[in-house]
Amino acid sequence: MKIPFQVVKSSYRERHEKSGSPHKLALRHALGKARHAQLKPGGRNRSVGIVLGADTLISFRGRLIGKPATLREAIKILSALSGKSHRVYTAIALIRWDTGKVFMGYDKTKVTFKKWPEEKIKDYVTRVNPLDKAAGYAIQKRPFIVAARRGSLSNVIGLPTQLLRRLLRSALGPS
Repeated sequence: MKIPFQVVKSSYRERHEKSGSPHKLALRHALGKARHAQLKPGGRNRSVGIVLGADTLISFRGRLIGKPATLREAIKILSALSGKSHRVYTAIALIRWDTGKVFMGYDKTKVTFKKWPEEKIKDYVTRVNPLDKAAGYAIQKRPFIVAARRGSLSNVIGLPTQLLRRLLRSALGPS
């Protein structure tokens, strides 16, 4: 997209919920991350025009799945998803620095995993760092765990570019 940006930390702490509306929770987390971005008043990041927060959640059989806390939990999640479908929700919240106006949206993608035995899943978690990814997998990394996808690939990777472009057009339009 060739948009200059700066990564800053957010002090927002996600509340882990096991059920509920996945898109509403992802939107709440994305907005919380954007609102709690640690921008330094009067500092270098004062020139930031827009603050972006994003969050990705997995919905599987009525349960919400975030990032696994341990390798054991990653193996358990990936084993449960093996051979089955789930939905990936990624929400984006943009806040204009000058007006405080908020622009939000989310994307949803259906993903179906290959049926893998536990040994292959254990090998997978040694190759892909599962602890910083929703449900512990990376669709774009080998070995490929996904059999099929319906919807945005960039959504599953973690930042739906089509949605981001639409939100940026809205945010950068007339205030």
